[in-house]
Amino acid sequence: MALDAQGYFQYLRSYLNMEYYAVETNIHQELLLKEKIYIPEGEKNIEVKLFVDGDAFAIKLDKEKSRGQHHPLFHFLDNEGKPWSKRCDFIIFHLHKRKIKVYCLEFKYKSLPVDSIIAQLKSSEDWCRSLWSIINIYTAKKKRLNLTKYVLSFHENPERYLDDNNKYLTRDPSIRHYLYTELDGTNLHELEHVMVESIG
Repeated sequence: MALDAQGYFQYLRSYLNMEYYAVETNIHQELLLKEKIYIPEGEKNIEVKLFVDGDAFAIKLDKEKSRGQHHPLFHFLDNEGKPWSKRCDFIIFHLHKRKIKVYCLEFKYKSLPVDSIIAQLKSSEDWCRSLWSIINIYTAKKKRLNLTKYVLSFHENPERYLDDNNKYLTRDPSIRHYLYTELDGTNLHELEHVMVESIG
């Protein structure tokens, strides 16, 4: 019998280190994403609240083990300056209308360093593809993942980096830009994106 999206989503929960990396929805079906950003003035705490229809959890991919130090994404590979050392801040897995959606989110403050954003989100997409492949190779379980990429910022003039509609990065139209004020308090499934990457 073929595995449905609900079944694969539960396998994802059981295979991932949820205790350490996961952010779960609260009793109000809200997903609260909290990130600390280091700025010249010190530290800035950012919080984004997303309402969830269906089931969802986030993986805080860059969770620190101590100040400024992160666990390697792949513990058997050297992490110093390698492509796989890059990562975005959060990856959300969302079961919605019998599909599994994956949202890669990178949090920025008042700047948009496009080269590093592209590299971080590309590496996070690769991490998701690696995860899918590992599960398939070891368990023969597979289900399509529908992945989209986002960068969030407080930038005062993001238009200079965006397309004519002021939504997608000019340098990489697979990345949708949102201001925090636009995104906070919206429904997860309403995040806009015209370019969906298919995994599986």
